[in-house]
Amino acid sequence: MKKIVSAIILIATVAAATAQTKPQGHEIKLTIKGIKDSACYLTIYRWEGQYYVDTAVVKKGGVMTFKGNKPLEKGLYAIVGAKRNALYFDLPITEQKLTITTDTADIYKNMKITGPTVNEDFRKFVIFMSTHYKEAYDFEQETKKKKDPDSTKLIRENKTKHFDEIKKYQKDYLAANPNSYLSTIIHLQTDIEVPPAPKASNGRKDSLWEYNYYVKHYWDGIPLNDEGTVHTNKLFSNKLKTYFEKTLVQAPDSLIKYADWLVKQTGDNKEMFKFIVYYMTYTSESSKIMGHDAVFVHMINEYYRTGKAYWMDEKQTKKMLERGDILEPLLLGSKAPEMNMIDTTGAKTIKKLGMDTITSSERLTTVFTDNYTALQKLFVPLYNIKADYTVVIFWDVDCGHCQKDIPKLKEVYDKMKADGKSVEVYSVYTHFEVDKWKKFIRDHKLNWVNVYNGVHLIDLKVKFDIYSTPVIYLLDKNKVIKAKRIGVEQVEDVINNLSRIKS
Repeated sequence: MKKIVSAIILIATVAAATAQTKPQGHEIKLTIKGIKDSACYLTIYRWEGQYYVDTAVVKKGGVMTFKGNKPLEKGLYAIVGAKRNALYFDLPITEQKLTITTDTADIYKNMKITGPTVNEDFRKFVIFMSTHYKEAYDFEQETKKKKDPDSTKLIRENKTKHFDEIKKYQKDYLAANPNSYLSTIIHLQTDIEVPPAPKASNGRKDSLWEYNYYVKHYWDGIPLNDEGTVHTNKLFSNKLKTYFEKTLVQAPDSLIKYADWLVKQTGDNKEMFKFIVYYMTYTSESSKIMGHDAVFVHMINEYYRTGKAYWMDEKQTKKMLERGDILEPLLLGSKAPEMNMIDTTGAKTIKKLGMDTITSSERLTTVFTDNYTALQKLFVPLYNIKADYTVVIFWDVDCGHCQKDIPKLKEVYDKMKADGKSVEVYSVYTHFEVDKWKKFIRDHKLNWVNVYNGVHLIDLKVKFDIYSTPVIYLLDKNKVIKAKRIGVEQVEDVINNLSRIKS
């Protein structure tokens, strides 16, 4: 099943931002001596992509001008050859007027700039960084050729020396230019330094203090209310991913707390708001970590249901809300929806009434109403199951994975019962080929509760989010969802862990 957020990815990542109307447009004059292209593109880095903004014809001597009535967004841009698709150089654009002269022999070293000082700062930064990386690389290659027994140590020491010089350069620049756009770029690609932790009461280093400091200061120096921050050639997207996927505790409550905090930091900047809300919504919906759908539901309720997701149209918003409505009752800690299913014995009556083949909802309602008393006696409610743990599995006889997993679950079930575990299986067949279903039950000796949706009282796709099979929900004795969408091989371990926690 395609995810709802994935279906609108182009809206959130490709659609150009709506720039605020300003009286002046842009004019970027370039001269690149020795260029072979007859035309060049001006592109902007946005989130994880690079997008076309403007084009210019290359005249004699490598002269070109990017000019338009629309102001350029603040961000990191690139000059790309139209014919050879060659990246000539990157440049930060913070204002609308800029003149650059250089040549292909050495783009940055021969570059002359008239415009904001950040461009000259960026030029020097690129030269400094590339020089140190090249020197470190060359040293490593030469040292390896010599096959010195101390080569590993020498290479490591040399890299440390270059790293320290780079670190000092960046620190000095940040101290002198804290609000520069280049400072934002540097902060995005460097990690924060955590000072020595105070000692805990036991005299040991307080590791929790270090983590809390790191989380609290992770975004220091990075203006989250500035759209230029997201236009930085994957630097911002990588920083955000590392924060939410590797730094924060992957508990839904923690992720929700910091997601809301981060969104709040965007202030009135609509672009930053959009990208952060989009990222958190998409990643939480597509996450493979159990329980992260709670983050998705929170994002839907907080930002989409309230109309704050301004980039969504009515149709798209409706789909998002419907998805949230399906998932919210199924979050961990919620009581599972009741199910009134029919077992193999009751299937005979259902077949006699023709309810398993009725396609008209009106006809189904009539038959159900006329035979209500008799049908009531056939129901096998989920909530009637008396056990400390109920494994609810949705499956289909013709499903290849189910054909393998059901027998495996039977082995697990028999073992837990033999071990004295208070566990039951409520096995829901999701289709209506009763004879085939009964044969499978007999062949595999499925001595648990076998039911199917013969009366069509419940839409399993909506009530339990069943869009493929098999799907397993694990409920406690109060029918509270404790785990979901786990594999058969995880069932026993999860129940054992829950039992230990309870005791």
